[in-house]
Amino acid sequence: MNNFNKTLLAAALSCILYHGGGSFVDTANAASGTLMVAPAEVTPPAESEERDEIRHKPHGHHGRKFVLFKDTAALLDMTEKDLKNEWKKGKSLQQIAKEKKNWDADVFVQKLTAVQSAKLDNAVKAGKMTQQQADMLKKKLPGSLKRFTQHKYEPKQNRRLPAAHSEI
Repeated sequence: MNNFNKTLLAAALSCILYHGGGSFVDTANAASGTLMVAPAEVTPPAESEERDEIRHKPHGHHGRKFVLFKDTAALLDMTEKDLKNEWKKGKSLQQIAKEKKNWDADVFVQKLTAVQSAKLDNAVKAGKMTQQQADMLKKKLPGSLKRFTQHKYEPKQNRRLPAAHSEI
């Protein structure tokens, strides 16, 4: 759910609670014969950094492929930060590999595939997955890595909204 949807949902809920919650409190007071009192002190929100850390916990599929940046940086003898800075300048990982190591796209994908295959083998040895699962992933690995290395950075504000694909 994007930030706009979250904001819209929060606004709708606050309106419902503000306008509809009063009648509930009055009904509860009348039924119990006691007066409900709102808390006198409201706690301030947490620091913005703490909220960002809480709000941006990894979940779902977000950030999975960024693990590949570590492996790519190691292959190219770069730090992960330097690699991401180059990528954010609008270059694909294949272009960066061509500049740094003079590897064409196929060689670069083969080297990344070898690294990822070794990780899958270690996962099988550790009992985290079966050999059949690892073999299925290894089949898909070269194509997936090729797409990943061709991808160029796209700033968030330049991405199209999910429903904005219509040209009408």
